[in-house]
Amino acid sequence: MVSLVVSTLGRVEEVERLLLSLDRQTFPEFEVLLVDQNDDGRLKLVLERHSSLSIRHLTSRRGLSRGRNVGMHQAQGDILCFPDDDCWYPPKLLADVARWFEANPQFVGLFACLRDADGEPVGPKRPTVACNCTKENIWSVGVSASGFLRKRMADSIGLFNEHLGVGADSEYQSGEETDYYLRPLEQGFQMRYEPAFTVHHPSFHSLERLRRTTYPYALGGGYVQRLHGYSLAYFANQVIRSLGGAIVSLLKADVENSRIYLLRAAGQIRGYFWGPRDMARLRAKSD
Repeated sequence: MVSLVVSTLGRVEEVERLLLSLDRQTFPEFEVLLVDQNDDGRLKLVLERHSSLSIRHLTSRRGLSRGRNVGMHQAQGDILCFPDDDCWYPPKLLADVARWFEANPQFVGLFACLRDADGEPVGPKRPTVACNCTKENIWSVGVSASGFLRKRMADSIGLFNEHLGVGADSEYQSGEETDYYLRPLEQGFQMRYEPAFTVHHPSFHSLERLRRTTYPYALGGGYVQRLHGYSLAYFANQVIRSLGGAIVSLLKADVENSRIYLLRAAGQIRGYFWGPRDMARLRAKSD
C-alpha cells in the first residue's frame, strides 16, 4: 500500500484537483493522510465529494514539515510519498511506482520528474535521463513532492526537521526535503531518479514568487550544505554561480533578476555560516 501524506493550508481548488487525480488512479491500494492546517473547515465539502477515497483527515499546527511528521506517524503503507497540496497525479502513476519498487528491491527511494500541465519540467534543471541519486545531484532530483520512499527507510531516518521548510518557526523556509533525503544516501542506501515518471505541479518560476522566496529558501539551502558536511569549495562554487548570474543579468540590463541572484547569494552565505547557531538557538527555545 502507498501512503500519501498531504499537508495543506489555504488551498481548496488545488486540493480538489489532487483528490480528483487520485479518484482516477488505476492502483487502488493507497491511503491519503490529509493534514489540515486551516482553522475554518474550508475542506469539509471537498472531502465529502471524495468519500470513496481512503482519507484520514488530520490536523496540526502550521508548518509543512510539522504536517508531514503528523501524517507519517499515522501512515500504514509500505511506500510513503509527500505530494504538495497543489500537485496532481497521472492516472497510472501509483501503479507504475508500486511495480517499480517491486522490481527494484535494491532501491529505497524513487523520484519522478515534476512537470507542469503542459509536460514541461518545473523547478531546478534536472537530468534528462534516469540516474542514481548522489550527494551532488540530490539538490535537483530530490524534490519531496515527487519522491517515494520505502516506509522502513523512513522509520530509520526519522522525521522532517520542523525548524526548516515553508511555515517553519524560522527564516529558513526550505532545505527540509534535501536534509531528509540526504540521510539515506549518507547511510549508503540507493535512490533513483526516473524522469519517465511524472508528478504534475504548477510552475513556480514567476518573478513575484522569486522575489518573495529566494532569500529564505537560500538560507535553508546554505544551512543544509553546512549540516551535511559539504566542503567550503562546493559551497563557494554555489555562491559564485549566484554572483555570476547577478553580473550576467546586470549586463543584460535585467536589474530585477540581478537582484534575485544577489538575494540567493546572501541567503546561501548567511545559512552556511550562521545557520548552525540559529538552529541551536531554536532547538534550545523549543526544549
